[in-house]
Amino acid sequence: MAPDVLLRKLSYLRQLLHDLTPYKDATFDEVEAEHYKLERLMELLVMAASDILHHLLAERGITAVSYKSAFQLAAKEGMLPAELSDRLQNAASMRNVLVHLYEEIDYEILHQSIPTALEDFAQFVSIFADYQSP
Repeated sequence: MAPDVLLRKLSYLRQLLHDLTPYKDATFDEVEAEHYKLERLMELLVMAASDILHHLLAERGITAVSYKSAFQLAAKEGMLPAELSDRLQNAASMRNVLVHLYEEIDYEILHQSIPTALEDFAQFVSIFADYQSP
């Protein structure tokens, strides 16, 4: 991945985190009232982060077949800490529920996931801000 492309994608992730930050301490009622916006922010965070990984994994000859597998393979390749990978895989699973409506959306889970998403995706950005291709 060209360094300028990586920087652009990381900048986009930072913007998404900035947009999500006001909801860090939101009440359940506030989350429920803004759920469409929050669902979309969570979806975009997962998609942007996994897009970076899809490109970087492809450089290693590895193909991720899903958002979740991109985070899984990144840990296997030493690109992400295992604990972060596990949490981002959970975010990818939540993204699938939000997008595909496999089941009814539990807004309490969405509410509880905001602080974790802010921390986890900020950590992701931090890791890849200093990333050097092998």
